[in-house]
Amino acid sequence: MEITTPDPATYSALLDLEVERLPRTERTASAGLFEPSQIWEYRHFRTALVDGDLAAWGFIARPTFFPPDWAILHVFVAAAHEGKGVGTALRAELTSLLPDVVQVLASRVDDLEERSLAVAEHWGYRVEQHGIVSEMALVDLPEPNLPSDLTVEDAADLNFPDEDAVEAMLVDSQTNPEAVQDGIITRLADIRVELAEAGRPFALLARVDGAPAAIITGEIKDEILLIHYTGVGQAFRGRGLAFSLKQEAHVRAAAAGATRSYTTNEASNTGIRHVNAQLGYRIVTGDYRIRRPR
Repeated sequence: MEITTPDPATYSALLDLEVERLPRTERTASAGLFEPSQIWEYRHFRTALVDGDLAAWGFIARPTFFPPDWAILHVFVAAAHEGKGVGTALRAELTSLLPDVVQVLASRVDDLEERSLAVAEHWGYRVEQHGIVSEMALVDLPEPNLPSDLTVEDAADLNFPDEDAVEAMLVDSQTNPEAVQDGIITRLADIRVELAEAGRPFALLARVDGAPAAIITGEIKDEILLIHYTGVGQAFRGRGLAFSLKQEAHVRAAAAGATRSYTTNEASNTGIRHVNAQLGYRIVTGDYRIRRPR
């Protein structure tokens, strides 16, 4: 077995292995991992080759919005090479690349892959959150019926005359488990980095009587609206703003050529999941977000 740094020309083969092992994976969403982005403080890929064939691949990475002592470590092993120490060797190599400051390793497993979860638990991981992935076809969309005091503006350039107010609303809106439990707070600067490198950035800002009230961000890629975040300021909740904003987002994304919308939400985030169900989203996959001490 040989562990090596993959040539970028082989990244498609790595995605092939991921999709082979996790058939419910949305390839377009997963492909973003390999694209150049300033959102990563560091990101290192390694492959394990057996007799010249790809047996496994993995990566370590730290998004800039993660706590400084956290890192992602993930390994995919081809079915034919499971139980032969390939994943163990690859994991050891990746772990050796981590900065000394890292104390927490984060990863994920498909919520239908009981064996993968058992392997992760053997390595000391435990389930912290449960991500639910939903999608919706952007066809036969109803025309949004926006309240008279609500306006929705294109915000893909993320330039606002009242930036401080928008930033305050964005931070205030983050009552999702990732923010509350883990302290991972996304700010406009993070979204700017994320969307600056998107081929077709997408963002809408909702205002109530001119005040920033809700925001949705993401990108259109391969005719899919990939929603990164939807948030409503706490003072504006209970008015159906998430529903109205997503309806408007669907119509505008469809006009721009998107045929599907794709979003991930924590299972316990019942508010946005209820909105998704009302809009017509269907659950297509899910994953357990797992962590362990280094």
